[in-house]
Amino acid sequence: MSTTLTAHPTHLTDPPHATGSVSLVGAGPGDRDWKEVIWAITTRVDPARDTLLAENTPIDTLDFASPVAGLGSKMGIDATNKWPGETARKWGTPISMDAAVKKRVDDLWKELGL
Repeated sequence: MSTTLTAHPTHLTDPPHATGSVSLVGAGPGDRDWKEVIWAITTRVDPARDTLLAENTPIDTLDFASPVAGLGSKMGIDATNKWPGETARKWGTPISMDAAVKKRVDDLWKELGL
């Protein structure tokens, strides 16, 4: 699966930008770190609200997954933080583990041989 991290959902259907099978729109500051991207998708995406399927878009002629040469589909996933109006819920903030707790857990892993 090829991935293009784009800045705007219209890039899915704009031929100069339509290069990947999946576009992650605005995953966040760590959008080149796959753990951060997966975290964004699993905590910020509602499938009905945040996915876009675009059919009959230009693709690489060497992409053999499509039924027609040079024409296929794209899937966009909006993994951005939601603004008021996009959700009725109060939007959460990421939490992080205290450094002392993290060190204690890391030490326990070593102690247990994990």
